[in-house]
Amino acid sequence: MRVFVAGGAGVLGRRLVPQLVARGHEVTATTTSTSKLGLLEQLGAEVVVMDGLDARSVAEAVAQARPEAIVHQMTAISGKPDIKHFDRWFATTNRLRTEGTDHLLAAAQATGVTSSRRATPRGTASARRMGEDRTGPAGPDEHGQGGRGDPPP
Repeated sequence: MRVFVAGGAGVLGRRLVPQLVARGHEVTATTTSTSKLGLLEQLGAEVVVMDGLDARSVAEAVAQARPEAIVHQMTAISGKPDIKHFDRWFATTNRLRTEGTDHLLAAAQATGVTSSRRATPRGTASARRMGEDRTGPAGPDEHGQGGRGDPPP
């Protein structure tokens, strides 16, 4: 199976990529840094530099990879946590979990991927089939916030 791992150079992605390769999957892994290209190649993946917050970058990367499945591992967690300003320290990761997820889903839909999987940094996973709406208890609140960590269908 052709698997696209968005965030393949991250803490979880670096562990997931070699496991997928060992099971015979063709893996395309993304990174935001050209300095991590060699690492992902050593793990057995095709590598794409992608900005998960840029819809065009995501669309091009997914179209080029032609995956059958997409795994979302994108975060911006690095360095020492700033507990005093946690909201600022975690802001980009929150955007990747929302906007990045939307970009991946749009790209998946445009290229014919019928399901995607999103894993949180804790390693729990949720799946959403393409085209499902996010209303209901797991959907956005009255301000349009949330709803991105939908439970499995």
